[in-house]
Amino acid sequence: MLHLQWKALVLILVSLVSLSIAFTPEEVQIFQLHQEIQKYGKNVDFYKLLKLPKLKESTSQEIRKNFRQLSKKYHPDKNQKYRKLYERLNLATKILSNDSQRKTYDYYLKNGFPKYDFNKGGFFFSRVRPSTWFTLAFIYIACGLIHYVLLRLQNDGNKARIERFLREVKAQDDTNGLGEKQLLLRQSENDEGKKIIVRLGDVFVLQPDGTEALVSTKEIKNPGISESILVSLPFWLWSKSVGKLTGGFTGPKDSSNPSTSRAFSNKRATRNKGPGATMDLPNGKVLHSRKKAQ
Repeated sequence: MLHLQWKALVLILVSLVSLSIAFTPEEVQIFQLHQEIQKYGKNVDFYKLLKLPKLKESTSQEIRKNFRQLSKKYHPDKNQKYRKLYERLNLATKILSNDSQRKTYDYYLKNGFPKYDFNKGGFFFSRVRPSTWFTLAFIYIACGLIHYVLLRLQNDGNKARIERFLREVKAQDDTNGLGEKQLLLRQSENDEGKKIIVRLGDVFVLQPDGTEALVSTKEIKNPGISESILVSLPFWLWSKSVGKLTGGFTGPKDSSNPSTSRAFSNKRATRNKGPGATMDLPNGKVLHSRKKAQ
């Protein structure tokens, strides 16, 4: 269950990262026009293309007025050879007349435009923009915190199931916690069952090797932030790359939630023998064993 949650969060993280890096249609339109006008000169931008007297200081009204003046000379109705130039002049005017698109254009004009590569599917940056790093960091932290909340909810659910089991068993103890009561726990009609002992208010499971496993939630610790992908993902990536070569530290281990650190079968409980050993029941209950009193 936890593994599936972890994979789902990684997929969400990758999807959000892809969306954060993707360009909007307005941005692509700006990139394409900027690339096209480079044929007029490497230093030509939208302001110079429109021959604005004030360049970047021009207002939207001045830009539209200037376009009307250019239309008298470059309109296709007057000369068809200016058709493509007129389309570019018209589009540049629309972009610079729109406050939002103009801010976008000015940003890329100052920080650099992406390159275009057909094999890479369009425009791309040879280096990541500073704003992209901030977006990626925000998404990563958000996903890490969500994963941490899911871990806490799962851990609380495990505790609640164990506590419910203890209440159901103790309800059948007619000694009122002052003696010993033996019960039989069966998963199905064909199941041989497991012996349950309620002794002085504590619940034990009698194992085939003669040990008694104490059913308790006291040793189940709440998961820490180090067990979320916020911390575990970097260590996992390290262990799959540089860690294989160096053989160094592979990251924190998930020891707070026994149900996630030990695998168990739905048909048979797994166990370790000896005093202090543990056993995972098919229903997820965690048992801690001790030698049966003589």
